[in-house]
Order: sequence, then C-alpha cells, then structure tokens
Amino acid sequence: MRLGPPEAGEPLRAVHVLDALAERLPAQAILVEESPSSRPDLHARLPAVSHLGFVSAAMGGLGFALPGAIGLRMGAPDRPVVAVVGDGSSLYAIQSLWSAGRYRVGALFVVLQNRGYAVMDHLADQHGGGDAPWPELDGVDVVGLAQALSCPARAVTTYEELVGVLDEVIPTLAGRDEPLLLGVTVARDATFQP
Repeated sequence: MRLGPPEAGEPLRAVHVLDALAERLPAQAILVEESPSSRPDLHARLPAVSHLGFVSAAMGGLGFALPGAIGLRMGAPDRPVVAVVGDGSSLYAIQSLWSAGRYRVGALFVVLQNRGYAVMDHLADQHGGGDAPWPELDGVDVVGLAQALSCPARAVTTYEELVGVLDEVIPTLAGRDEPLLLGVTVARDATFQP
C-alpha cells in the first residue's frame, strides 16, 4: 500500500522515498539495496521485476551497495542503476564514490539519512536496551563527503525536492554518464520491524 506524500508538518520518512522511487523506476532498472532499517518496506514497495532487478548482500555485512551499484552500472551500461543505502551503511565504503565520479559511472545513490544506526538501535532495544556502543551520525555530511570525492551530490529535505530531483534524473538514468548522490533526510521510523 502506497503511503502518499507526507501531510503538512509531517516529516519525510523512508517509505515516502521508496514510494516515490516505486512510482518512477522503469522495469529494467537494477536496484541495489543496503538499508537495513527500511528493508521490509523496500521489499514490499520495490519488488524485482527483471533479471538482476534487485541486488542485495545475503550475508548481512555492510559496505556492499555503493561499490556494488558502481560495478553493476559499469557491467550493464544500458540499464538504470539505483542504490538505496542507509547513511550508516554508506560510510563503510563511501570512498567508492570517487570511482563513480572518476570513471563517470551514471548510477543514482539514494542515501536515507536517519542520522544513526536505526536497525542496530531497534535490535539493542529487543535485547535489553541501554546505551548503544555506536555513535549517532548527526555530524556526518554524506553530501559533503560525496562532493569531496568528486561525486555530484544534492541534499534533499522535503518531499517536493525529492520528487523534483527524481522526475529530473530517473528518465535520464539509462543514458547518464555522471553519478549523483541524493542525501535524503528522513525521520527515524519508530515502528520499524525487522
């Protein structure tokens, strides 16, 4: 079930981003997923519809999606490639964005910035809670990191900005030779269920 745009005053959530992608991605797109805290919603909204339509690491390790999307786009240059990545996951291989910029790999990287390891927080709560030994990511500027690594990037904080950039970029994805990272600020979803 589609959520629709956020109501006035409602924060942008990961499901809003996933719904917007689901409405716009062509059937031949390759979606690379590494967003543990929004994975159930992603599976429900963006099912694989073609060969290699959905790619994810099976072993649970982090750091796969950014370099994986770059490699898939280089190997299938005629197909649109979109990576949906959590901000925590992105940091494990953020340096791969240099390769995307350097070699003009036209993938779209959608980084869902909930400013923390939400899936880890949820799992910690299930096992007694307490103070988490991992830091919040409030001071991490994923857009700035991408730009410093020669990968074009834009910050997205509203639904209007999101649909505007998706409507601009997705129709051109199959022929793009310039990568783009979208750092999308989303609320932590307190209803997350792994």
